[in-house]
Amino acid sequence: MRYIDLSIIDTNDYDVKKWLNKAKQRNKTLLSKTTHAERENYLSSAKIWSEFKPILIKYFGDKCWYSECSLDGSFGDIDHFRPKNRSTDEQGNIILQDGYWWLAYDYLNYRLSCEKCNRSFGNGGKNDMFPLKAGTFPATQGNNNDTSILLDPCEQRDSDLIDCDEDGKIISLSMDPYDQMRIDISTKIYNWDCFNNARRRVRLECKTALESFEIIYKSAPDEMEPALRQICNLLDPKAPYSSFSRRYIELKIQDKPYADVIIKALESIQ
Repeated sequence: MRYIDLSIIDTNDYDVKKWLNKAKQRNKTLLSKTTHAERENYLSSAKIWSEFKPILIKYFGDKCWYSECSLDGSFGDIDHFRPKNRSTDEQGNIILQDGYWWLAYDYLNYRLSCEKCNRSFGNGGKNDMFPLKAGTFPATQGNNNDTSILLDPCEQRDSDLIDCDEDGKIISLSMDPYDQMRIDISTKIYNWDCFNNARRRVRLECKTALESFEIIYKSAPDEMEPALRQICNLLDPKAPYSSFSRRYIELKIQDKPYADVIIKALESIQ
């Protein structure tokens, strides 16, 4: 799961500024609604969050933030990380009947998602699920400091908790039982097992690219630029499954004589 830093979005960007002005007006109307039914009806008719999707794609690329699959040729969703209508735990039990409605027009609550991660699919799909850490309480209006169990791509530590094995299955990089529980629940809710084959293929592509680079580095170092570019393309943050590719490559080049060459090239695509 690639880390997404929403702070890099320029609020003076023309398209961003235009959307923010519209969102401000929509939010003002939303705040005037006093019942859940009124808010739900209004939100169903004022779904301007979909208009923010091109902005997220512009800054972060056309891929799902949860799975890292490509959204090319897919509709793609703007997921409200804290659900806007109601929130439930991983068993479907209601936590907040009204959800986090006050965040409906807050782009910091948006996550770009594929349908498999966000909608009902098999036994998973995020939908309105937002389970909280046991013993903690949901946020209230003006206070978003609740503790989610779900891994969040907008939290650096969360994105650093997982990798995949050679079969593409999600694995934990933490020995902490609480972290492992979070990963298990996130794997189910985000339907991460649906992407095992894709992650496995990308690992194989990385293995092949690295082997080709190593051969050229030893035999014809003056001609290694194309092979180096192939590695960089796989690890570009906007490329599908790039965080898994990066971890694989960084692990495999440890103590290699060409490690500095690859690391320097990767610094240009951070």
